[in-house]
Amino acid sequence: MSLLPHSVSSDISERLGRAVARTGLTPNSLTLIGLLGMGGAAALAAHGMFWQAGVVMLAAALFDLLDGAVARATDRASDWGAVFDAVSDRLADFALLFGLLIWMSAAERFDRTAIVLIAVSLFGSMMVSYTRSKAGEFGVSIRTGLGTRLERVLIMAIGLLSSQIVPMLWLLAVLTNLTALQRWFITWRAMRAIEQGAPMTAEEDEPPQPPDSPFGGTVGD
Repeated sequence: MSLLPHSVSSDISERLGRAVARTGLTPNSLTLIGLLGMGGAAALAAHGMFWQAGVVMLAAALFDLLDGAVARATDRASDWGAVFDAVSDRLADFALLFGLLIWMSAAERFDRTAIVLIAVSLFGSMMVSYTRSKAGEFGVSIRTGLGTRLERVLIMAIGLLSSQIVPMLWLLAVLTNLTALQRWFITWRAMRAIEQGAPMTAEEDEPPQPPDSPFGGTVGD
């Protein structure tokens, strides 16, 4: 179960991917542009320029979403591209929260609550991704979650655009850790079924899951 829909039709994804590919941009270059954009958003957040950071973050996220559509449309999907995309997503998550940490930890506006929430959000984000990765090593596929990266990006963008940083951090802290617990439970249930001799995937009893990215790629967790 996810909070937001995670797909568009394959026809739309194909057309969009081919349109972007005509610009000469490759899937990996789109991932890199998205990562650099997230770094720029983090730098703006570190200077308290929140709404500007939100705008840059949304633009960067669009590049990150498009890489999958271009890879599929041009048949350029690769294992390295998937790894690069996943690692870039983790770096982007860290950079944005680190930028907020820099702003909130300055002596003149020190906010202990915000700093603790940033740490808890980082922990939750890490566990969401790690649980999926570790479960995959044992043949358990997890794509769903209350707070996948798509939900987290939108929450952060809305929080930055509205300058409601602490409420945004509360939501992130709770949602990421709830999602990690949700995925632990899904993994436990699937592995228990496998051990009992009734192989099943983590989401066997749910409808077929679309790719994590709305445009046919992944969002890294």
